[in-house]
Amino acid sequence: MPLDLSADEGENDGEIGAIIIPIDSIKKHDSTSFWRFVGRTRLNMNTIILSYWADGGESSFTGTGSFDLTAIYQKEKIKFENNFRSAAGFQVFQHSGPKKTNDKLDFSSVLGYQFTKKWFYSINADFSTQYFKGYTYPNDSVVVSEFLAPGYLTVSLGFEFKPLKMLSLYGSPMAGRLTFVNNQSLANAGKYGVAPAIKDEDGNIVVPGKRMKSELGISIIAKYKGKLNKSIDMNSKLMLYNNYVDPDKSNRWNIDISWETWFDITLNKFFVASAYFHLIYDHNITVPVYDFIDDKRTKVGETIHLQLKQNYGLGIAFKF
Repeated sequence: MPLDLSADEGENDGEIGAIIIPIDSIKKHDSTSFWRFVGRTRLNMNTIILSYWADGGESSFTGTGSFDLTAIYQKEKIKFENNFRSAAGFQVFQHSGPKKTNDKLDFSSVLGYQFTKKWFYSINADFSTQYFKGYTYPNDSVVVSEFLAPGYLTVSLGFEFKPLKMLSLYGSPMAGRLTFVNNQSLANAGKYGVAPAIKDEDGNIVVPGKRMKSELGISIIAKYKGKLNKSIDMNSKLMLYNNYVDPDKSNRWNIDISWETWFDITLNKFFVASAYFHLIYDHNITVPVYDFIDDKRTKVGETIHLQLKQNYGLGIAFKF
């Protein structure tokens, strides 16, 4: 199972120092059961304590937890796979407020019917959002995300090709996607691609911004899960989406990209090193641009840009 260490704005990439507690398999107790469950949970903790430290700094505590569960039903030509991934983490400072470093809620479900040795008819559903409010630090007064703001639901009908046990390719020419922005201030600003509020000449809102956006397009998903060698496990998921009915015809050639890759490196019986990478490009999501003005980091605008997140860990592993 993958290690999911996603984070909102203000994330501390490259954090090292973790206690990792994976659950790699839960055995079937009934040989007649067609269900199989695989789960993993992790807890990362990092503490810094400073007392009369001349070089400066601030005492802090960082805690991050994640939980992954896969439930697979397989009987003859029918396969039903469900994946749940959840993560939450905060960094608490001695003299300043806490910051969210990790926040993710994902659920995906695939129902497939095998019609040849390597091909399946498939119905695919994906849902993702976050639990808590997020901010673009150091500004912790303006909310930029919260539960269902944004939230994404994609339902598609297509074909899955499995040339190898560890590799699958899924394509759908009919993939419907809903984007939820359940925060009226964000909706009024047109965040995450929803229609913004209509204002009069004095800046008063005449028509509130839409809280939901619907799309219909093409979805392609590539997944790899297997061992690179005896010690290294790799799990990678690439998701591509194109909205071919976008009212703005100039956007119909834009492709949304989400590519996550996890590496788990077993060092010995107890210790595991891990690395996580997440690359995102979405023309509906803007990111802040900063500049130093009078020696102070100041937001000067927003732009559409390739987003990259990295996280590294080294810790103790327990398997059962």
